[in-house]
Amino acid sequence: MENKAYYIILEDAVLLSKKQYADWREIQDEYYETYKTNFSPLTCDELLQYFKEDYKDEAACPFSKESIIKFFAGDDLILYGEIR
Repeated sequence: MENKAYYIILEDAVLLSKKQYADWREIQDEYYETYKTNFSPLTCDELLQYFKEDYKDEAACPFSKESIIKFFAGDDLILYGEIR
């Protein structure tokens, strides 16, 4: 099975999470104070494509392409990114 991660948008940051959640409410409960929204679990390729389309300027993207690829290949469950 291919790794997938949620893209979670908070008021003050964004993150990728490989944690398994039952639904968006569980994510909201975990990040209640600053939660805004999240995307359903996406593969590495799907996330890279999303960021490529959504952030025409790669420097504005909250994650570098390399950090996303490394995150999916590694054991970390959470990758934090800055809102720029």
